[in-house]
Amino acid sequence: MRAGIDGPDAELLAAWAAGSEIGEIRVDMAMGRAFAADALARFRAAVARREAREPLQHITGVAPFRHVELRVGPGVFTPRPETELLVEVALDHLRGTVAPTVLDVGTGSGAVAIALAREARARVVAVEQSPAAFPWARRNIDALAPAVVLLHADARDAAALASVGVHPGSLSALVSNPPYVPQASVPADPEVRAFDPEHALYSGADGLDFVRDLAPLAADLVAPGGLVAFEHAEHQSAAIRDMLEDAGFHDARTHRDLTGRDRVTRAIR
Repeated sequence: MRAGIDGPDAELLAAWAAGSEIGEIRVDMAMGRAFAADALARFRAAVARREAREPLQHITGVAPFRHVELRVGPGVFTPRPETELLVEVALDHLRGTVAPTVLDVGTGSGAVAIALAREARARVVAVEQSPAAFPWARRNIDALAPAVVLLHADARDAAALASVGVHPGSLSALVSNPPYVPQASVPADPEVRAFDPEHALYSGADGLDFVRDLAPLAADLVAPGGLVAFEHAEHQSAAIRDMLEDAGFHDARTHRDLTGRDRVTRAIR
């Protein structure tokens, strides 16, 4: 709290330092059991890093996402719980689809691609342009969903997509958690401002430049009856619905996250 940090971070760092589960740490604390010297040294060093507002996930090296733990660190966007809604929206649409093909644009750590490959039994192509983020996606996909096709490219490069079998009308769904922060809107949280990569945050004056490019791309690649879904900020939902309808999609709808904020907009081709 003194550092402006709420939540169970100290317990999570203690569990990480001791190589234990958080429940075991709580029992140890209740019983008055002492830390081993090496675990205590790791814990103190980790607390100092967290007090400097380094993200918890960078210290521990992992971030939970749905049913897996992803490796994360400098250069890659740390997956957030709200992005699980993007996966849920896609899963709802894909349920009952035989052998769906999904494109995850800007995969970052690989979180969404891995979840859809494992839970929807989809053929997933994940695209990441950033040289810093790509190795994290490679590591996570190799460990957790090796059938995912990972492409180091700009998703707007038609030749690159064609090289992995993504052609006009070939997709059951295109999903993305794109950069959507307006260029002038510097995030207040030090963990975001100082540690999340800029390429994963900012996208033009209103934060929607990348979505403007993705909407017509999705209209070309998604088959009739297929889905497009984007994560976004609360105030951007109406603009994104308009973009998708202008690109030829219909039935554009926005879904709210667990805090009641507009978070994911989807539409049907």
